[in-house]
Amino acid sequence: MRARKLNAQEREHLRRCRSETRLIVARCKERGFEYVVNPPEQPKVAFGTTMDREVMPTSGPFMDSYMRRNQPEERLGPGPFDYDYATPMGFKYPSKTGFSALVSKVARLPSTTELGVPPLGLYEAKVCEPKNIYTFAKTPKQKEPKWMTPGASTYSYHLKYPKWDVEMSFGTIRIIWPAVAVFCSANNTAKCNVCHQLPIGDYFHNFTTDKDMCRKCMNSLMNVIRRCDLQVVERYRKHRDMKQFVPARYCGFFHEHSGTAAAMEKTSRKQLRDKIRVENYLYRFVSKVE
Repeated sequence: MRARKLNAQEREHLRRCRSETRLIVARCKERGFEYVVNPPEQPKVAFGTTMDREVMPTSGPFMDSYMRRNQPEERLGPGPFDYDYATPMGFKYPSKTGFSALVSKVARLPSTTELGVPPLGLYEAKVCEPKNIYTFAKTPKQKEPKWMTPGASTYSYHLKYPKWDVEMSFGTIRIIWPAVAVFCSANNTAKCNVCHQLPIGDYFHNFTTDKDMCRKCMNSLMNVIRRCDLQVVERYRKHRDMKQFVPARYCGFFHEHSGTAAAMEKTSRKQLRDKIRVENYLYRFVSKVE
């Protein structure tokens, strides 16, 4: 609730009352009389009583059982803040020696004893190399290595590799599909969509867009992706498109079509299975799962 603003007539009346009060107080001081203004009456703060109520009483009828139980004991002596620490004692030391009586005069830190030998940093460590062991024919004997296999820390156990594509069925022979896709047709119709030339050997094929890319163009595009001046979004987009290309090859290493749909096998089926088995094993270490 905001206070009401006084009008001009009320302000003039208040100004006259103040000036009259100042005049009366000044005349009383001239005659040696101390003018005391009556203190304002305290309003009633409790229902049904006119007694003054303290905020934190320490005694009286306003204290309940909870306040009496938590009332601290009265301290008879002065408190810690009652002492004046700034007052000097009148002397700097209790004695002329600079320290009080019954003080130990032993050195605080023990004295260091010199061992009489140079420290470790002055020694020159010399590696003792074993001499060559000669046989009766005066020829150095070759020592065999202790371990013929690589250590445990050399294996890349923390890398994830793709699994084999195996077709399983009940009661029939399981088929291990080759890691490299093979296209069998009368003629090799693959064509690189970058250089527009026939790929030599293995190439990459995108089954989503049915596009091919030779290894030379693939390597050049991967070098562009690895460049530092390429933006992060553009690098991610190019890398996503490159991941859709998988290795592929023409069936000319095993079939002889001669421009027809018929195929004549160049090698035996056992050699083909061995070739696929070796390629599947090596392909797992070449292509890692990200």
